[in-house]
Amino acid sequence: MKHLTSNDLIQKVGIILDESYFHEKDDLIRDLVKQGIKKENIRILVFKNHIKKNESFDYPVYSYKDFKWSGSFDSETLRTFLSQYYDLLINYYEMDKAVLHLTTQLSKCGFKVGFASVDKKVNDLIIHTSAENHSEFTSEMFKYLKILNKI
Repeated sequence: MKHLTSNDLIQKVGIILDESYFHEKDDLIRDLVKQGIKKENIRILVFKNHIKKNESFDYPVYSYKDFKWSGSFDSETLRTFLSQYYDLLINYYEMDKAVLHLTTQLSKCGFKVGFASVDKKVNDLIIHTSAENHSEFTSEMFKYLKILNKI
């Protein structure tokens, strides 16, 4: 199935973030709000390689354990995130992990943005920077979103 890019303006934003390499979730969200995205229109889903038994989180979190060998999942966290439509899906991960690609593929979105280090077929817009440079990432992303008349 071919992904068709939407011409809609960006209002609702979803973020799939790999916490293995980036922990400044609040700073990333703050960068998006500075660019005019309403905080209440931003949803984040955080991937962790391993979740400790009694660990608590400020954001919805999932891990490898939430997926079955067939690729299906039984997680309310995933179901809630994936049931929403996002005008923009930010794939904030630099490493190619099948579980992250699957989550991206299952997401309902109009436009996907991510890093150059990830498989080029995953995203509609590719930003050449690293996850540590969240300010540069959002600045570049919004520069191109303006050019594309998305904001």
